[in-house]
Amino acid sequence: MTSHRVRQRLIGTTLCSAMAAAAPAQDASKGAASMAAARQAIGGENRLAAVKTLQVTGTFRRVIANDDSDGDFEVFLELPDKYLRSEKTGTPGQPSTETIEALVGTAMRDVVRGGGGRGGRGGGGGDVAGNPDGLAAAGGGDAQPADGGIGRADDLGDADGRGRGQGPGETVGIGPGRGRGGSGVDPDTQRRARQAEVGRLWLMWLLRTEIPATWIGIAESPDGKADVLETRFAGEATRLFLDAASHMPLMMTWQAVPGRAGGPGGRRGGDGRRGRGPGQPGADGPDAGAAQGGPPQPMTFEMTFADHRVVNGIRLPHVVTRGMNGQTIERWTIRSYRVNPSFNADAFTR
Repeated sequence: MTSHRVRQRLIGTTLCSAMAAAAPAQDASKGAASMAAARQAIGGENRLAAVKTLQVTGTFRRVIANDDSDGDFEVFLELPDKYLRSEKTGTPGQPSTETIEALVGTAMRDVVRGGGGRGGRGGGGGDVAGNPDGLAAAGGGDAQPADGGIGRADDLGDADGRGRGQGPGETVGIGPGRGRGGSGVDPDTQRRARQAEVGRLWLMWLLRTEIPATWIGIAESPDGKADVLETRFAGEATRLFLDAASHMPLMMTWQAVPGRAGGPGGRRGGDGRRGRGPGQPGADGPDAGAAQGGPPQPMTFEMTFADHRVVNGIRLPHVVTRGMNGQTIERWTIRSYRVNPSFNADAFTR
């Protein structure tokens, strides 16, 4: 029996029922013990506590409906509250596009540079806004922020987005709801979604969380069992699945309404009006109720972790998938980690 098989069977067959069965239990002491065992399994408390900065580089592929994009990415993390993710996409020999999302303290920044389109096989040019669903807008033109999405942020400047200038070929976040097609999204909702995303990355890579995780039950599949822990990021509940035998992290899940805060990755486009995939708004998915006048229904979002290898004494995943309701929409293949690098002063504001 392998962790990979346990992970896949949890996602494919028993995840929802296992989560429902686990809900009644809340055991803080068992949660602390399970988390301690998991931290020991990936490297030990001393090594993990010593990590203050992390740089991750790799490639990604994202498939949403007819939009198939791929490229390179980098993630920079620095405690207590600095984050930047850069994606570079484009066709070899053609102009490329760099998409950046960042969070420093409570200030967000989303930037798109270049004119090479959104890359891969489905890209087009145009102004792209972030969205926490992790769903990409198809084709070119303007992708507008969704209601409650991360969208256009305040660019690490004034609250109304007057902070930094815009360079040639650069589209800068200009404050929630103030850009073209802005939806007047609550900036606190945007900020909480980005903070939750950053929290999940620290949890995935280093099993770090400020709010102690509670044990809520056992998830079972035909290939094994997993302890289910629950913690919160920016008020949002996230569940972490640990292999019951090895204590290695397998996956995490959370629930959110598509087109609002909480989907995987805070990535670009996919505003609930374009690039619809299975189960998305406009398909026969959870927002179908909203289209008929009812409230949109939440979906379960997932991240899975695999191919752990030792880096600086820490077992770190080199394959990460992200999806919703059991359907994978994004895959990261990680090429390298740098543990405790010294970042330049402008690393999070570039």
